[in-house]
Amino acid sequence: MRKMKTLLLAALFIVLGTSAFAADATVTFVSGKVEVQRDGKWIALQKGDTVLQSETISTGFQSEAKIKVLESVMYLGPVTRITLEELSSTEQNDNVNVYLKTGTARSQVRHIDNKRVNYQVHTAVAVASCRGTGWIMDDSNTVEVTENTVEVGLFTQPAGVLVQENQTVTVSETSSVSQPMSTVEKSATEVINTVATTSAKESEGGAGLGGGIVSGRSGGNAAGGSSDDAGDTTASVVVLIEIPE
Repeated sequence: MRKMKTLLLAALFIVLGTSAFAADATVTFVSGKVEVQRDGKWIALQKGDTVLQSETISTGFQSEAKIKVLESVMYLGPVTRITLEELSSTEQNDNVNVYLKTGTARSQVRHIDNKRVNYQVHTAVAVASCRGTGWIMDDSNTVEVTENTVEVGLFTQPAGVLVQENQTVTVSETSSVSQPMSTVEKSATEVINTVATTSAKESEGGAGLGGGIVSGRSGGNAAGGSSDDAGDTTASVVVLIEIPE
């Protein structure tokens, strides 16, 4: 009987030693309107305030916040709403699970004391899990990796694509993950698409830029010049892309 009690006590100590305890987050920076939903009410947050597991944080227009989540840091952009779904720690692990409903959240994950960090941010569609230390995620399900490696996949099937530093992927609502694209390439593609859209609007005239250029040109039809001049109106666009070293 005495041996049985000893074994039970030993088992109890092992369970207590590895059990998770609830942790909290600390607000380290606030700009503008930042609130937490608590007991059915929205309460303004200030620097130094504590946010608990399961609570929701919201930022207003032109507002930002910086939250220390255990040893990691999360930056919240304007019009962002997150819920700290899981926030716990053991001697071996730190566990963070954040739901991003709207806006943009940037995570900087830090490891200390040889602990394993289980850190993920998810939307209703996509999930990004810590494999390195830094990434940005927004409510359009786009993930940009800023440091090391992050695993990005579907929320229903977390195992996904490994995205390296300075790469971007997007998870579609039709349940597919795009191939990783360099951040520079993505920026160039966005600029090209913007230029193409602008050119199409110019060719339509009216309220677009094309109508304004033709009507205000010296020597054109509006000023009594020849009709040939109006047909020679052209526009040039120069795009400069700076590639990081």
